[in-house]
Amino acid sequence: MKNLRSMSIVMASVLLALTAGIVFSDRSGTAEETEKATLNLTMQVKGMTCSDCASAIQSALKQVPGVLKADVSFDKNEAYVEYQKGKTTPEELVKAVEKAGYKASIKGEKDKKSHSGER
Repeated sequence: MKNLRSMSIVMASVLLALTAGIVFSDRSGTAEETEKATLNLTMQVKGMTCSDCASAIQSALKQVPGVLKADVSFDKNEAYVEYQKGKTTPEELVKAVEKAGYKASIKGEKDKKSHSGER
């Protein structure tokens, strides 16, 4: 009986420790986790005349710090970008497209976010 009581106390202690570990290990909102958060953005791109243009834009976007993935579609006139929150902004991504010589606007927003490039 004494062994059963001791075993119950040990098991309860382990269960409590595991539960506390789960509760206290959830540190959502830390600076490191915020930095690792991934955001997605789709841009309307104008001025592309061929698939080489799409490749140039894709290359320019991938050079922006924090960009994890960039796919540019010549057929759709769009650029899809995955980037790390806190490392870059949608405005910086638009600027990268403009610097490559094309026009870009954040898809889904009116022309207030539209910018013009040189092409």
